[in-house]
Amino acid sequence: MARVAELKNNKLAHKSFLIVLKYIPHFIAIVYIIYTILGLCGIDTNILGCFFHMSLISWLYLLLTSMLFKFCYVHRLPLYYVGINELITCLDYYVGIPLEDFKLLIAHALLIIFLIFGYSYYYIKYKLRK
Repeated sequence: MARVAELKNNKLAHKSFLIVLKYIPHFIAIVYIIYTILGLCGIDTNILGCFFHMSLISWLYLLLTSMLFKFCYVHRLPLYYVGINELITCLDYYVGIPLEDFKLLIAHALLIIFLIFGYSYYYIKYKLRK
């Protein structure tokens, strides 16, 4: 009887892990969008950066686990956005991208538009055709 209870708890743990794994990239991408917009408006949001910026290793872990559990590309879209955003931010910090703040804001806005386009494409292709 104890083995059955242990299996149920194990199943619940696995299910909880998969749910959290699915929605963490979306949450992080939303915080990245807020962080970018507030940063370009001149509002200091270092506390968001401390909590939500991702290293390459943690980004790779989330990407590989999403592939391992065969999530569809919609669950990887925010990871791609975060990866490209980190690349742009690191390049701007270490190398210095010769763009004014407004043009950098447009680059980030284009990334967000591509993210929204990816969601819309998935919704139209798979959800509306059923």
